[in-house]
Amino acid sequence: MIIYRSALGAELSELKSFLFTHGTNPWNHLPIDGVNREFELVANGSASMLVAVENTTFLGFVIFYHPDCLPDQYLQYTELQTTIYIAEAVVHKDYTGQGIGHHLLRLVTQQAVDFDATLLLIDRHEENMASAGMMRKAGFKLLTTHRDPQRRHYGSRNTSILSLQLNGDDET
Repeated sequence: MIIYRSALGAELSELKSFLFTHGTNPWNHLPIDGVNREFELVANGSASMLVAVENTTFLGFVIFYHPDCLPDQYLQYTELQTTIYIAEAVVHKDYTGQGIGHHLLRLVTQQAVDFDATLLLIDRHEENMASAGMMRKAGFKLLTTHRDPQRRHYGSRNTSILSLQLNGDDET
């Protein structure tokens, strides 16, 4: 049985290794300094991490930044709404396509109420169809696509930014 819960501080090192093992592919930009910053945000309570675990095996996780830590480059998409940015969503390579990523994203929508958030933002490589499917299934809509050669070193080199408008009702 898969259990979904918040990550424990003692698990962060193992989860960082998980990210590099299961999240590394041509579509993802995972610079070590950026990943370290994200995990520091989780450790200091400025971001949250939800995990999917079966027995003692991590199956996936999602990291989301709390509204007061929204990266500046996303402010232009918020229309002054309280916004959560989903920075990472990764699923174990042997468990993709089973709805784990979708479920983790839906849990973020449920936790958004705790932050009075009305908007979720997430991004992906334009050509990453696995991420596109997971995000579409969770209800995200494409906002824009832009050239992003600093983060995207493969394919079109474009980043797509997607949003999910929360209306206060149960989003699940």
